[in-house]
Amino acid sequence: MNNETKEAVAELVDAVSDAAGEVVRHKWIRRLSRFGFYSKGLLFIIIGAIALMVVAGVHGAKMVDQRGALAALAEEPYGRVFLIIFVVGAAAHGLWNILRAIVDIDNLGRHWFSIFKRCIAAMIGIFYMGLGLSAAEIIVAAKVDLGSSQAEETFVSVLLMIPVFGALWAVIIGIGLVGAGFNEIYSGLSGRFRDTYRRLSLESRHDRSIQALGVLSYSVRAVLLAVMGYFFIKAPFDSHPGPIGLDAALLALLRTGFGRTMVAIAGAGLIAHGLLAFFEARYRRLW
Repeated sequence: MNNETKEAVAELVDAVSDAAGEVVRHKWIRRLSRFGFYSKGLLFIIIGAIALMVVAGVHGAKMVDQRGALAALAEEPYGRVFLIIFVVGAAAHGLWNILRAIVDIDNLGRHWFSIFKRCIAAMIGIFYMGLGLSAAEIIVAAKVDLGSSQAEETFVSVLLMIPVFGALWAVIIGIGLVGAGFNEIYSGLSGRFRDTYRRLSLESRHDRSIQALGVLSYSVRAVLLAVMGYFFIKAPFDSHPGPIGLDAALLALLRTGFGRTMVAIAGAGLIAHGLLAFFEARYRRLW
């Protein structure tokens, strides 16, 4: 790539970043972004609560991932009304994460690892856009499918159909998830995750709550990411790889020697993650 091409690409990147910056600073985008955090929080509280119900032996309760939680919500009174609201929130949260990656709201910079983390933010945005579509499908469906991990299982099956490179990418994704788990636990225990908050606006009592919720939330997420990473790494070596989603990770914990205790902690951590999202809606730096 010659210098002229590099300059042209740099100018294009700057132009896109400036345009995205104008969008993310718009009053209504900021409001929708905060609403998106509330939607995300509610979703993880539901997932964590269902996990605790499984531990408690509540009849009919089973592990769910994000899509499974939406399906479970649709079965409740006024559940579809909540799903309509969630569609808006998920779309808003997805859009904000994509803009976050483009504008570099978190001031990560342009080093290779920073670009990698910004790409993860964009993928999170795409994921929540997909969740919004899933919620919309559930709203219009005549019958609610309570299955979970279907998207992940399909993705892995398609990936492994690619000769050699499919298996290689599955292992790379797995290693990336394990690495993300280490990053999560470091962020939680060190309190580094609070760097994205508007610290001057934090009330002292809320700051203490955020610290406590962050340690539990990020530690649990680290374990779940590591388990999902392990599933991706071993998938190429299985003749029939199974589900790899959040629900599969919780089930894997349930099968360990201290299964119920582990899942109870995980459920509490997922609820903590949901509550932390409520604080993010109020204090997170959005632009």
